[in-house]
Parts: sequence; structure tokens; C-alpha cells
Amino acid sequence: MRISRRAFFTRAAASAAGLVLVPYLKPAGIFAYGKAGSTSTLTQVAITRADNYARLFIKQRVQHLFESLGGIGDVVKPGDKVAIKINLTGGSGSALSPKLSGVLITESMWTHPEVVRAVGELLIDAGVNGPDITIVEALWDSASYTNFGYQEVQQSLGAQMVNLNNAAPYADFVNLAVGTAGYFYSSFRVNKILSDVNVYVSIPKMKEHYEAGVTGSLKNQIGMVPKQLYVTPTDQGRRAALHTEGGSSNTHLPRSVSDLNLARPVHLAVIDGVKNARGGEGVWNPTFRLAEDHVLLAGKEPVATDSIAAYLMGHNPAGATLSLPAGGTCDNHLELLHQKGIGTNHLDQIQAVGDGAGLVTSVLPGREPTMPSGVELYQNYPNPFNPSTTFRFHLPREAEVRIRIYSATGEMVETLAEGLLQEGIHELRWTPGGISSGAYFCELRAGGVVERRKMIYQK
Repeated sequence: MRISRRAFFTRAAASAAGLVLVPYLKPAGIFAYGKAGSTSTLTQVAITRADNYARLFIKQRVQHLFESLGGIGDVVKPGDKVAIKINLTGGSGSALSPKLSGVLITESMWTHPEVVRAVGELLIDAGVNGPDITIVEALWDSASYTNFGYQEVQQSLGAQMVNLNNAAPYADFVNLAVGTAGYFYSSFRVNKILSDVNVYVSIPKMKEHYEAGVTGSLKNQIGMVPKQLYVTPTDQGRRAALHTEGGSSNTHLPRSVSDLNLARPVHLAVIDGVKNARGGEGVWNPTFRLAEDHVLLAGKEPVATDSIAAYLMGHNPAGATLSLPAGGTCDNHLELLHQKGIGTNHLDQIQAVGDGAGLVTSVLPGREPTMPSGVELYQNYPNPFNPSTTFRFHLPREAEVRIRIYSATGEMVETLAEGLLQEGIHELRWTPGGISSGAYFCELRAGGVVERRKMIYQK
């Protein structure tokens, strides 16, 4: 039986795209670096070199960043209540993906706990009380927080933790207004902690993003809203409304990022680029690959800070669009926020400081998307999941394809697709019904190749 591409995705409720390599274009502007007292720059971004996550070393490096910015006394005051937004995308199951090649997920996809610890300790050194620090994230599963060092960091700081998917410890969620400058949303429903704190710190991992181009302190805001309040009827495995409610993801998602940052501004951005990734935000992205940029960045103006990170990853932060890892472009949320007067993404208006400032003019990593060479089934996202999860797979040529779900005991649960598909990268989403919590396997058979991925369904 032959299935047309359109019919396949109608059945799978998903989309598909082929890989296209996009060349990197060097920005026309040049950074104004190392100019003491320069009037041509509007803000500073601190950069330092770092090649490991040893506890004392990381604290020294983050302290150097803050000192290079003139300290953080103008951002945080004694007695302030502070939220630290981390990024633990995809759930604990992603830690077992073969695409990580044995590398810890904290050294590839997630904010490293030692960076969180260093920022927290320096906030306490600045006069913040430990119990007034709250680590926040909308968790895919509790294991991602408890089993990878974050809970230990929280306890060592004497801090609190709030799962932004829940209203607790408050009675209900509250509305955060976007204001008149918003692109699409007028407000967001969020945990009340985000309105109660005086200072908001965003600490992302420095990565590219499959649909938004780059991940930084601003894109990290997608995880500030409860997932269950921003799903769509056809896509309940992620905050699909933020991706596509107002149009395609390459136009709507950047505006969602912009509106979220208008509602909950970032006061201090610290970006973990010591060991990180390219090609996407997680192992479920076909172009995902490990990277080590050996840098930490910090800034009091998040648009500028993210712009430096984007530049280091080979993007033009001042362009109207950003290149996507699998080809094509999306609207640039850095430019959208710049148009609203929130910050600058113009390279000649940013002064790099710190012992890594020279990296911006001497290192241009460029973008090198990895083209899959054979049949590949990528790790599902999210994992663990409920109620749905997404699979991507690559076919090097047209092939007969069969995709089935099996239980841990080998019982066939469901056939998701069967038929002839053309070459390229394909995507489908599975929303199981009537099954119990536990381990399952997705099996792809194509062209004589069999690929399997383990996943966890949690009711």
C-alpha cells in the first residue's frame, strides 16, 4: 500500500521537512569591544572562558562575569525575592538517548547545576536570603529535578523550588499582563511566584533551537507557563498554542517569546555554553549534535546577551530572520523585541567585557548541520510523556515504512503508520489511549533497517 505524504501526516497529525544546508552570513556590523568609556555602545555583555564544571572554578568564572559588568548591586538588593529560571527540557528519559554518546544531559541539553549553584551563592553574597531564592521550571517529570543535582543545589542554598506547571504553593494561577506593546497575547496565566519576585534571573543552556533558531535567556521563557494551559486540541504534548496558535511556528513562536518577555522581563541573564549543543534543543531533533563552546556569558540586558550567544553559534542576531537547523528560517525574536525597545541586538551597540571578550571577533564557529546518512529514529519528545509524544525519523531514500508501538513485554500496542514514504525527515505524534503507565518501545522498520526507542508513559 502506498501512502501519500499528505495522507500520512493527516493520519499522524504532524508535519515533515527535508534537510537543507544554509550557509552562514557574516554580520555586516562589528562589535565595539574593549573601548573604555565608549559612547557607541548601549550595553555590556560579559564573556569568560570555561572548559569544565568544577564547583569552585565555575563560581570564580561567574563571579568574574558579574565583576566585569560592574557588579550586580544595581540588579539585586539585600532582602529581594529572586526567581532563577532553569531549563530542563524534554524530561529525564532524554538522558538515556544514544545521541548523547554517554555525555551527561547536564553537559549537553540542560542548565548545569553548578552554574545554578554559583549564581545562587553570588546572589546570597550580594545580600539575598537563601529562602528568598526560588528555583523555577515547568518540569516534564520530577526525576529531571531530583536525580540530576538540582535539588541538592536548592537545599545547599536554603532556597525553594516551584514547579511552574502547578499553582502551588498558591491557591491558583494569576494573569501577567503583556501590555500594549504585545504582538499576540494580552496576558499569560502563570504561577504567582513570577509576579511576587523582585528579580528574575534566566539561566539557559546555549543551544540552537529547531523552530526558534536559537535558545537563550529569552527563549527559556517558553517554560514559564503551565503546559496544560497552552496545549491545543490536536497537540497536547507541548505548549503548542505558543508555537502555532497565531500562525505557523516560524512566525508565531518568535512572537510568543517576545510577548512572554514583555510580561515577565529578565533582569539578569547567565548563559551556560561550557558544554552544550547545536542543531536543536534536544535529542529528538534530527540535526541535534553535541558541542563545547567553553564559554559562560552574563548580561543585565537579555536581548544583547542572547545576541552575543547567537553570534557565537554562527547566527546574525540583527537579521529579520534566524536560520533553522534543518533549513529555512524563522522570524527573529531578538529583532522583534528590539523593535519594541526592549534591548539591542545590533552588534555595534554591544560592548563585550571579561576575559573572553576577544572570542567574539576571533571565533566564528559557523553552522554545520549534520545530514543523517541512513535510516534513523530519533528519541521521542517529551520522555516521559502524558498525554502525547512526538517522533521524528529520517529516510535516506523512498522506502516502505512500518512504525509500531510495543509494550515492555513485546506485545504490539498500535501501528502508527505503514506504507511507502519519500526520503527526508518526517514527524508524527502519538496520543495513546487505554494503556497503563510504564515502558513502551517505538519500532521503525524501513529498507531492511530496524530502529527502536524506549519511552515512558506516565498517567
